[in-house]
Amino acid sequence: MDSGMDSGMDSGMDSGVSESRIFVTNTVQNADFGGIAGADALCAAQAADAGLQGEFRAWLSTQSSSVSDRLTHVSGPYVLVDGTMVATDWDDLVDGSILAPINRDASGQLRTGDVWTGTLATGASYPNDDCAGFTSSTGGIGLCGTTSSITAIWTENITPSCNTLLRLYCVAQ
Repeated sequence: MDSGMDSGMDSGMDSGVSESRIFVTNTVQNADFGGIAGADALCAAQAADAGLQGEFRAWLSTQSSSVSDRLTHVSGPYVLVDGTMVATDWDDLVDGSILAPINRDASGQLRTGDVWTGTLATGASYPNDDCAGFTSSTGGIGLCGTTSSITAIWTENITPSCNTLLRLYCVAQ
């Protein structure tokens, strides 16, 4: 790791100082993603389709696996694909508010609506229900956020039924 002297505008090779892209999916679906692995695969596919480089994972927690435990805690900024800063670093991302709503997909198109997260504003897992680890669209509820907010409800808003059609947030690693 270098001393952090570069501008942070590189291709993402130095996660300590480079930007981490964050976007919302351009599709909606019920909570049956096939678990976290399926949600991560959806993010990776949408990033690749848009020509984004690197690994992307879903901002999705289950009761047994939180985003705080499975996502890289980047020390540089989190930005939308158009360059809009969402958070200055990981700590800013999980402090209860963000700088801009996460409302652009991997191609930069405006997307609105609710988003499956299973994640509290702190990055911890929602403890009450998670649509059977996001493997079921029947019975139960899951926590969601909204693309229109910069307060904690960006990730911790309401708990719709698992058959509700929602988006995902995707984060570069």
